[in-house]
Amino acid sequence: MQFERNPFERNLQNTPLIRFLIHSNSLSSEILSKDSPAHRLIKVNGFKEIEIIPLPLANNDVRKILIDNGLICTEYYSYECGVSLKASDGSIHAVANKPHYDLSNLWEPAISGSSVTRVDIFASDRYDYFVVGASDPALGVKVAKDNIITAENALELVRILLTAHGHFYIRPGETVNEGFYYLYRFKNLFKAFQHAWTVATYAHGKGLSEKIYDYLDSLGRRLEFICRAYDKVAFFSLKTANHDTQNNQLYHLAFFVMLITGVFDDLAHIIKYFYQLKINERWDVSLRIPPGKKTTKFYQALQSENADLHTSLTSADTQRDINAFYPIRDSLQHRELLRGIQYSNSSVDRRNVFELSNEAAEILRMISGASTYIVNWNKSGLLDPLLFITWAQKVLIGLVNGVLSSIDWDSACETLTSDTQSKIRESNQRFEQGVGKF
Repeated sequence: MQFERNPFERNLQNTPLIRFLIHSNSLSSEILSKDSPAHRLIKVNGFKEIEIIPLPLANNDVRKILIDNGLICTEYYSYECGVSLKASDGSIHAVANKPHYDLSNLWEPAISGSSVTRVDIFASDRYDYFVVGASDPALGVKVAKDNIITAENALELVRILLTAHGHFYIRPGETVNEGFYYLYRFKNLFKAFQHAWTVATYAHGKGLSEKIYDYLDSLGRRLEFICRAYDKVAFFSLKTANHDTQNNQLYHLAFFVMLITGVFDDLAHIIKYFYQLKINERWDVSLRIPPGKKTTKFYQALQSENADLHTSLTSADTQRDINAFYPIRDSLQHRELLRGIQYSNSSVDRRNVFELSNEAAEILRMISGASTYIVNWNKSGLLDPLLFITWAQKVLIGLVNGVLSSIDWDSACETLTSDTQSKIRESNQRFEQGVGKF
């Protein structure tokens, strides 16, 4: 069967949608650990959309796990003119043959200190991605498709691909609807939200401000939409770069950024109403300390109420991350829209990036860490949308969980009846045993 070169361009009639070759030896210890990404990746082979082929290995315990999960085992077969990969289902695939390959050093490490050999690299050319151990130096090897990844990377690619096709699995053959999936998704990432929400649900109007309930409701919906927007930006970033995918990237990226700065506002208002901060003007309720200022009315009021939360939010690193969103938000919302261009260098395929305005680029140049998602500084910076959302999601998870877990929600329950307090505990337990357990 002929496959599209890019797995994110394939349709459901071309199953498997994505094919992984795994380096069994470098992944052995990970595969044996049930909670590891590598062990979970092996189980993903049970999905009809995914194909996983292991390279030869010596560990019998790992071999048993592979076989139990439906993987076919392989072995290298050497002959005079080259090397082939023989599978236990009887199929044989050529790996390296004369005169196209130098066969004299096939079994040497691909890079110093790696358990991945040159012949393993050659074998990976038939597959979309080559999965190696998280600590193996082969992750630094640059090949034609730049396709050497970790098991954790592989799982994320599977997740993005399946959700883009509307497949929301609990396990092979069993799916949930999109709404339930993203409910699970956002509560899994933002783990501190559930307890705050449960308390607010039972305590609002009974010792806890109705406003806190309203802003937590807003926060929850924004976090869910952020997860949806993230997956859309990621999917279109992984498709072949062209004008259509670029427009789709920018459409969802703009929503993603607006939602995040809205989350900052929701958090600030939750803090204000929980601690009853005496701040009259709405624009003074903000997590952001503008560049050039040392503090704000909001933080002056918070310091005496929760010193630890004040210290965390006013730290240089936190304020650096918060401020990094605003030059991009301002370009998207108030000034010229980001202009899309296609970019490539010697190590990556062509991809869509977005040129920042001169003003936004100048601000971001002064923010350490912006190089995480800016791929080139010329007249202005080039924003890589996939790198940016990956960075942004990590920042947001840390910030939301940090703020919500720093608030003593249990103190709001002290004036509630014992029956209501029991309902709160039972609700949290149901979540932990249900959605929170998946």
